[in-house]
Amino acid sequence: MLRCGAGKATIDLEGVLPHDGFAGVNDDLCMRALVFENADGNRSCLLSAEETSLRDDASLRAAAAQAVGCAEDAVWVSVTHTFSAPHVRTPGHLADDAARERNELFAKRLAGAARDACVQAVASLAPARFATAVGSCSVNVNRDVEMPEGWWLGTNPDGFSDRTVRVLSVRSAADPEQVIAIVFTADVQSSVVQGLRGEGGGLLVSGDLAGGAMRLLERELDGTAIFLTGAAGDQAPCLTGTEALAELSEKLAAEVVAALGHAEKLQADGFRLLSKSVSLPGQRRADFATLSPQLRYDFEPAGPEPTTVYLARLGGLAVAGIQPEVESRFGARLRGIASRPFELVTLVNGAQKYLPGADSYDRITYEAMNSGFARGAEERLEKAILDLVNKS
Repeated sequence: MLRCGAGKATIDLEGVLPHDGFAGVNDDLCMRALVFENADGNRSCLLSAEETSLRDDASLRAAAAQAVGCAEDAVWVSVTHTFSAPHVRTPGHLADDAARERNELFAKRLAGAARDACVQAVASLAPARFATAVGSCSVNVNRDVEMPEGWWLGTNPDGFSDRTVRVLSVRSAADPEQVIAIVFTADVQSSVVQGLRGEGGGLLVSGDLAGGAMRLLERELDGTAIFLTGAAGDQAPCLTGTEALAELSEKLAAEVVAALGHAEKLQADGFRLLSKSVSLPGQRRADFATLSPQLRYDFEPAGPEPTTVYLARLGGLAVAGIQPEVESRFGARLRGIASRPFELVTLVNGAQKYLPGADSYDRITYEAMNSGFARGAEERLEKAILDLVNKS
């Protein structure tokens, strides 16, 4: 029988801050792990970090693999995409030795938290049973807005938003009331308190929407909650601000619990991971500092942009993981045309910024200008994902 275990560790920021503009903590960042062990003893791991993005996840992957006792390619590294967390920066881009030392310490703390979460997960391995559920999600809104000077970021309730929350329940086979883990995904970025500052003016660290919802679920269900970022490239929280953080976190957690009320049993005797490399058309990404609404814009072609599509299969459930941030409409369309049910999550095993659809290039949106992928990349990525899903 398939066994599972889960664990959680706080990311220690003592001595790291101030770093990357962050000077204090509003609420802790955590690392979470879910380990699968097949009947033959082979293990795989889903590692989730409360981080904005991770371009280089090698140290986390190595730490997880060592703690779990699996190959490094049997580890999925994901992020919750909170906008209120420091990045691990390229040392050469930092101003002085002190900043580089804090940056290195932060990288070590992330790896240490990954190890600790995985150790807990392995120690708690037990026969598991599974269920899936789909519910409503009322926390996201399309953020692409047409203005006189061009399309830009805002709140567009008339734009497309897939407002579903998709949930995987992992419970003890011996005790159906014992929750091992709840894995859930929605098409929303965790940017409710982006830019929140403390009394001294420095930015405050926060797990934001995903972090708040996970903590509430963990208190209510007494298991480990793991949020995976959906197709949220053109999505934002429907409200922002400190008061909105509590409101939306409670709403998202409640919607997960409501969905679990009508979960359907998932028969799964094993867990496996697949991947497929694909080359996509590339373009020169605009200088971030110069981005602004545009009525005319010349997209400059560049060399091919490689990416990888990952697939996790748990019985009849397939989950495709990709590195780029795609639009909500993209995920909804693919789920509608695939020959078998699957879910789509982003920012898995690296980050590659935005990969928008053709409409985004026509409109000259923020996502299109801030993308290293050229028009036509979405169609090729769609084919690669569907090929992997349909053949798995």
